[in-house]
Amino acid sequence: MFCVVCLKDSTLVCSGCKATYYCSANCQQLDWRRSHKRGCKIQQQLNQINAEMAAKPSERPPVGKCTGCNVKFSEKREVYCDSECETCGYQACESCAVDHTEGTCYCPNSNFGNSYCEMEPRWYHTNGRGVSYKGDRHPEGYGEYEDETYEPEPRACNNCGKVTKVLKKEYM
Repeated sequence: MFCVVCLKDSTLVCSGCKATYYCSANCQQLDWRRSHKRGCKIQQQLNQINAEMAAKPSERPPVGKCTGCNVKFSEKREVYCDSECETCGYQACESCAVDHTEGTCYCPNSNFGNSYCEMEPRWYHTNGRGVSYKGDRHPEGYGEYEDETYEPEPRACNNCGKVTKVLKKEYM
């Protein structure tokens, strides 16, 4: 991150809003007097609203239509539910189930019950709302991985708890 005043590498963050970065106390004081005093209070309120929203459980999608494209399932039109996640309720038609972006359920660590930690890393492994999976990975049966791509010692996966060798962070 860069200092909002002088664009140097920053080491400090505003203790109020936790969103504005500074390289020094001097730059922080200058920005406070110039403009940050007003913006800080607004950002604190936004942080509180975001935290409250994140703490609420997500609503389950409506039954009977594709969560990805919103088309109603109908035998007459031959549009059927191809995949349904028991955990989050996401339903996908055949078209969305094969699409990487619309066919991802809302679960943060899996997709339709398949744990991301056991899959080969892909850019589209998200929670269906754009947040990428950042947990451990220990794919098995997906190509040949060299020994140096794994951490040296087995440990418990932070997603499923299985004790195994996991991929190093730089390979995910």
